[in-house]
Amino acid sequence: SARMTRYAVGDELTVTVLGGLGGDETTGEIGGNKILLEFGDRKYFLDFGTSFARNGKYFDEFLSPRAAVGLRDFLAVGLLPPIEGVYRDDLRLEPDLWNRYHGHPSYRRLDHLDGVLLSHAHQDHNGCLGFLRPDIPVYTGLMTALIGKAMQDIGGGGPEAQYCYVAPKAVGKSGLLEAVRPASRTGRPHFIAEHDDAIRAAKIALDPFFASVPGPKTLFEAAPFEHCQLDPDKLRFFRVDHSIPGSGAWAINPPIGWVCYTGDIRLHGHSGWRTRQMAEAMGALKPALLIVEGTNLSSTEPATEQQVKEACLEVVEREPGLVIADFSARNIERLRSFHEIATAVGRRLVVTTKDAYLLDRMHVIDPAIPQPGDGVGILRAQRSTVGAWETPVLEGFATAIVDAATIRKRPGDYLLCLSYWDITNLIDIEPDGGTYIYSSSEARGEEQKVDQERLVAWLDLWKLKRVGGLPGAESGPFHASGHIHAAGMEWVVGTIDPARVLPVHTQKRSWFEGRGPSLLAPS
Repeated sequence: SARMTRYAVGDELTVTVLGGLGGDETTGEIGGNKILLEFGDRKYFLDFGTSFARNGKYFDEFLSPRAAVGLRDFLAVGLLPPIEGVYRDDLRLEPDLWNRYHGHPSYRRLDHLDGVLLSHAHQDHNGCLGFLRPDIPVYTGLMTALIGKAMQDIGGGGPEAQYCYVAPKAVGKSGLLEAVRPASRTGRPHFIAEHDDAIRAAKIALDPFFASVPGPKTLFEAAPFEHCQLDPDKLRFFRVDHSIPGSGAWAINPPIGWVCYTGDIRLHGHSGWRTRQMAEAMGALKPALLIVEGTNLSSTEPATEQQVKEACLEVVEREPGLVIADFSARNIERLRSFHEIATAVGRRLVVTTKDAYLLDRMHVIDPAIPQPGDGVGILRAQRSTVGAWETPVLEGFATAIVDAATIRKRPGDYLLCLSYWDITNLIDIEPDGGTYIYSSSEARGEEQKVDQERLVAWLDLWKLKRVGGLPGAESGPFHASGHIHAAGMEWVVGTIDPARVLPVHTQKRSWFEGRGPSLLAPS
């Protein structure tokens, strides 16, 4: 089962790490953050994410938890901590489910949960929200709420993909869980912790988006989606720089003193000033405890987003044929860089329909994010079915649609944003050479290495030159990490200057020893 560690901070605060526990290379967990704060009658989770390492230990794309038995498989292998009282009743197939966990070392029963303080929309931070009771609210930034909603609209799937609304289950004639018919969805309350005028205007413009779900026959019970006026003496939200827009950090004020949580941060992106601003603001609180990530502390001098842009521009300038850029779909800074590169060299950036669905809405919050049709084409893949979410994209941006045959005629006119999961489009495009820029992080596990080997086989089949973090590829600064480096962490911890520090999301816990504040010891 997943490990759990409890920390007592004085007599007034308990911090229980149920996912993302910091440790060394063998015990530390990168991601999967589930951190429970308890003080007085208040109970909050800091994030509630998916553990990719634990999931990959037991499952793969052909072996997955069984949807028909609800919580059972997820609890059995430790993908969910055994906490009675917080999970959806409709996912509990056996009435006596919790009896088997009463002796489990991580078992808890919570009479209530005041909410999840969500830092950002990466799955290792929000990927298990869909298992929680739908009345449990999420507090976060507007962009994070939007990304979760859009990705769920696109992806559908089981509870592990239900970030913003749930698809209720019921016991069917087989005695197993089945989807409720007709199709039904129940929204989860989201409270937006940002209050400037631009965010308020964007939130109003996005109200119809949050009040509906794709599918003309889907019943939707919408939940509150509104601004929350945080009491600055009790709870504060700060925007930070990370590889996904809208990322934030939290500070909460129990009787012991301020507890600050960074989420995932960096200083070397275009918005590094946000992280600096957050650290200075947290330092002014004189926190009793800092809960901080430490993913990338082996790095001493990371590539910046600007360096990545310049290196990729040089590659595109020397390639007369097709160029494909592969990076995380939600790494909008990277997308903006490639959009600027395409514009500079006279190419047209082309994204997938999934990207277009997301970009169209993100543009409402941040007009600097390129909008489909605004110099951005949309690739129409050859599929027999079109999703309910996809039809408005194809109809609303009909003049921006680009098909494989058009790209095949003049491949040097385009810069395609594709990934491993979109690679079959090459069969329709039939490129005769070109360049594939792999602008994502290098493979961390065996499964990712196998995926990369398969990707290389596809590129070799179409004579595409490899650039970036792939085997045998031209090396260079083609990717900037989403996580802070060692020198940056020195500055952040020194600036915040907490009384104690709790490293999470790291395999470098020992790095923090003797660097100022004492490490919080388990109780």
